[in-house]
Amino acid sequence: MERPLKILHLEDLAADAEIVDRVLRKAQFQFEKKQVLDRDDFIEALHNFKPDIILSDHSLPAFNSQEALRITQQAGIRVPFILVTATVSEEYAVNVIKEGASDYILKDRLERLPNAVKNALDKYRMEKERMLSTEALRLSEQKYKLLFEGNPMPMWMVSQKDRTVIDVNEAAIRYYGYTKETFNPGIYQSGICKHTKKDGTLIDVEVIVHELLHDGEPVILVLANDITEKLKAEAELARQADIRQKLITQTSIQVQEREREEIGKELHDNINQILAASKLYLDIVIKKEEEDPTEMLLKSHENLALAMEEIRQLSQSLVAPSLGGVTLDLALLRLTGNLPATADLRVELDTKEYRRDVGDENIKLTCYRIVQIQLNNIIRHARARTAVIRLKRTADLLELIIRDDGIGFDPNKKSGGIGLRNIRNRVGFYNGTVSIDSAPGSGCILGIVIPLQPAV
Repeated sequence: MERPLKILHLEDLAADAEIVDRVLRKAQFQFEKKQVLDRDDFIEALHNFKPDIILSDHSLPAFNSQEALRITQQAGIRVPFILVTATVSEEYAVNVIKEGASDYILKDRLERLPNAVKNALDKYRMEKERMLSTEALRLSEQKYKLLFEGNPMPMWMVSQKDRTVIDVNEAAIRYYGYTKETFNPGIYQSGICKHTKKDGTLIDVEVIVHELLHDGEPVILVLANDITEKLKAEAELARQADIRQKLITQTSIQVQEREREEIGKELHDNINQILAASKLYLDIVIKKEEEDPTEMLLKSHENLALAMEEIRQLSQSLVAPSLGGVTLDLALLRLTGNLPATADLRVELDTKEYRRDVGDENIKLTCYRIVQIQLNNIIRHARARTAVIRLKRTADLLELIIRDDGIGFDPNKKSGGIGLRNIRNRVGFYNGTVSIDSAPGSGCILGIVIPLQPAV
């Protein structure tokens, strides 16, 4: 009976670890898993647990996936390493794969994880077999012959004199479809090139060549590894990056247009009407249609004061206050205390666990804007009576939770709104995570977690 797969999982969120377990069990994986939270436990598990594969979140308190990969490589432990994380920059994902990671899976795309694990294990086994075969070939020509015939990788020998094919192993014959006598798939030089199977299929292969003596004759040993699917995956990764960038741009444009529309409505439907009424009162005074103009002037004065207040609130909603020198909790207190008078919403602000201000002004401004966007969504759509904002700061994380008792919604049916996409883009820029817990009739909980230490 085949032993269970040993998985070392670097993850500090128990809920995320459980989701990964469910996805792998659903795919019929039999595995034994060890979850670790920090550097010391990770190093200890590498040597004592002896994993077959490593799954790693990107950012943990005082530790990250890039450092974990470096430790694994320095320890000489050659097992597949898959990054399983929330949104990170595309540049970081490409770099970590270049440094030796097997694959890169987003937590909102976990359906890809079983195939990624299988492919990484297959590739690892194939790479291990190739390295063993290459090393054995170096030891002696006799050992080479034995390994050549039974090698699972396509291999053949070519004469250095006239480039004729001398011998072909069974794996090459099965894979390419040629016979030994007709074997001629293409170029015999190291590097990535294209080969043609007998049925005309064109494939991308990584070719490795090695010169040696065979029966006293100088020959070239050729080993070919099909990387067609790998190149397709890399192209798909680049395409997805382009799509994400276009989505960010589109969201920014939509947000700007929506803000312009809201400003226009506010100016036309509210402030313009107040000023129009003031003008009407002043026209009556100018035309001397009233013997005593005092009442008309007072009404005009009241309307002008009301218009100024409306313009002040409109300006405050568009431009965040300068947070330089102002703590985030104080800025949020001012924001919640200056909600529009028309908003029938009671807001509670809980900052008991925010004992030290964040030093990064951009992160503070991002949180301020997220609260502003979500309160606007609650006022306009949730029909809520109460909203609670909880702000928490630890040494390495900034947590923001916004809860309301409104009508709620189904996140599976309503996940692409401009406001939510705007929030995800803002948080994703700092490698943070966004969670939404809502259901029809059950209100909504928006959770934001932003790491405070920059990614290495």
